[in-house]
Amino acid sequence: MYPIFSAIHVLTSRDLCRPRLACLRFKTSKFRASAPLSLTLTDTTALPPCQEARPHSCACKNARNMPIQAKIGPSILNADLANLAAESQKLLDNGADYLHLDVMDGTFVPNLTFGHPMVKCLRNNIKKAFFETHMMVQNPEQWIAPMADAGVNLYTFHVEPVEDVCKVTRLIQEAGMKVGLAIKPGTKVQEIEKYIDIADLVLVMTVEPGFGGQSFMADMMPKVEWLRTNYPNLDIEVDGGVGPKTIDCCAKAGANWIVSGTAVVGAADQRQVIGDMRDVVKRYLK
Repeated sequence: MYPIFSAIHVLTSRDLCRPRLACLRFKTSKFRASAPLSLTLTDTTALPPCQEARPHSCACKNARNMPIQAKIGPSILNADLANLAAESQKLLDNGADYLHLDVMDGTFVPNLTFGHPMVKCLRNNIKKAFFETHMMVQNPEQWIAPMADAGVNLYTFHVEPVEDVCKVTRLIQEAGMKVGLAIKPGTKVQEIEKYIDIADLVLVMTVEPGFGGQSFMADMMPKVEWLRTNYPNLDIEVDGGVGPKTIDCCAKAGANWIVSGTAVVGAADQRQVIGDMRDVVKRYLK
């Protein structure tokens, strides 16, 4: 009895955050297979607060024993928003592995896009696809519950405006979503090192978030290389200016989740472009 009560106490404590909390996974999303509320308990003793955690300290890093896979996720912001459901389904039919939804609040970035009502409408039309929301927002904690209710699978947020990354990560997991950590070009990858073991994915931006028409920043690839070297089983995503001309650079550095906007959405043959880009990533994963 005592170990169970101890684990629940750690889970509900607001003033502490420990890396091994990533191992306490709630299954609550109504878009997942129905099952009783459950969580897996692991040893949570003798761990420092998250702010002092050392890299590779999380026991559940050992759970990353599945080979990483090449995934292509079109950014639907580049689609015809008046026909978003049809455009998104077309991308999926042409081989997209997931849909990347860019959410901007007009504060963290100057542009404003869409929020959870539109995501929920999209989910009502597309039941089974994997949705990632890229939360370019000042207060990502505010939108966790609405996005979970809207049917989001992966909630990727920027660490730059967040004071307590561990708390936000825990709330995302409790809401039944996977966790993505995003960093802008000016953020050193080492600044998120102590959080990587409580995340499912790291997004390295290859343009400044919130601005269109930018060129791909090849000088971001050392971040990707560092992540792949130190976390060989981590899902690493790149976003910004990625297409057939830049995919080789990304894949060679170690990215395996690829966000692509106009290069895929505006392609005459979406299936061909998605397939070709995936093949490049697969080649470097061998």
